[in-house]
Amino acid sequence: MLHLDGEITGVVHSSNVIVIGKSGVLKGQVKANKIVINGFFEGEMSVDSLEILSGGILNGNIVVKQLSIENGGKFNGSSKIIEKDEETTMVNVIEEKSQNAS
Repeated sequence: MLHLDGEITGVVHSSNVIVIGKSGVLKGQVKANKIVINGFFEGEMSVDSLEILSGGILNGNIVVKQLSIENGGKFNGSSKIIEKDEETTMVNVIEEKSQNAS
């Protein structure tokens, strides 16, 4: 498990759980098994399970299998909910953005 209470900008790949704590800030591209947000995330995300807690803010685009947003949690962006047997890839989000721009 990665518990973030500082700030990271870049690309993060994890086969485990990533927790963005209240004071945590993560900006960039993320691929993980599970992400719990109680701080701030901005960018693109590909994840099996995403939880946005009441103190969490997500600005960006996500590809996700399971999504949970607590009362008070904020999500600004686009999402693609996929079936459990589909592969989560950020390519899907990028392709959709390109098609919408045309």
